[in-house]
Amino acid sequence: MAESIEAYLLELWDQNICPNCGKTIPHGTRVGSGRKSEGGFCTLDCYASFYQLELTERARRLEERTKRKES
Repeated sequence: MAESIEAYLLELWDQNICPNCGKTIPHGTRVGSGRKSEGGFCTLDCYASFYQLELTERARRLEERTKRKES
């Protein structure tokens, strides 16, 4: 499944289409991680919405590590 998502994101990258909202991404305004395989988005809100679960999990793990270091 990951390969099909990556292929989908690469296809949309080439077409300058935001995978979250479907809008055309104006030239020079694409946002994201910079990796084609992770997609390009029209706004940071679209990027955050598309990767919300992943970003939430990263934040949770960072918080846990920070708490362990403080102890």
